[in-house]
Amino acid sequence: MKQKIINFLKGFGTIFLYILLTILGNLLLGRFYNSKNIAIATLSQIGTYLILLIGLALFYHKRLINDFKTFKKSNLDSTFRNWLIGLIIMVISNIIVGSIVKDIATNESLNRELLLKFPLSNIITMIFIGPLIEEITFRASFKDCFTKWYTFATFTALLFGLAHIASWNLLEFLFIIPYGSLGFFFAKAFYETDNIYTSYLAHMFHNALCITIIFLI
Repeated sequence: MKQKIINFLKGFGTIFLYILLTILGNLLLGRFYNSKNIAIATLSQIGTYLILLIGLALFYHKRLINDFKTFKKSNLDSTFRNWLIGLIIMVISNIIVGSIVKDIATNESLNRELLLKFPLSNIITMIFIGPLIEEITFRASFKDCFTKWYTFATFTALLFGLAHIASWNLLEFLFIIPYGSLGFFFAKAFYETDNIYTSYLAHMFHNALCITIIFLI
């Protein structure tokens, strides 16, 4: 019991660190985000994510290094199988929730706006840096808190879904379902292989696909 409490404190401590580093990045670089100089705006936006990633990686460097060394090609089966199941459930639930809310998620709307305004920085952060930050924060940090995969997946899916709610409109919270369903299967992929890069690749591939679709439509 004592060890479980310590593990949960570590998990929520990681989320707290995530928030602190985000605030730090915004304080240091936020004033440059909308600079008329595209290079400065791009570098400042990427820099904020790098501050966040480096800060988290300092605490999880052993896991990140070990998982990189032990990643196997067979992990890719879990990566794409779980991503595909999660995607199907996410799409179906998104259609249902969207018909109730009569709009897309605010988080999705903001991401599309940023992507079209600053494509380079957001392609880099949304595909490569952001997914690893979220896998560390919402999954790796709580991996040792649970002995059953489904409790781990459910708990972290709820956190993941909440983290993607960008409005206090009560109906907006329904989008926890599609975001959480995808997060559930990212967590399942992670748990099956005990390797963060399994879920990271699924997350990265999903974001890359979404960005491609945005630019095509």
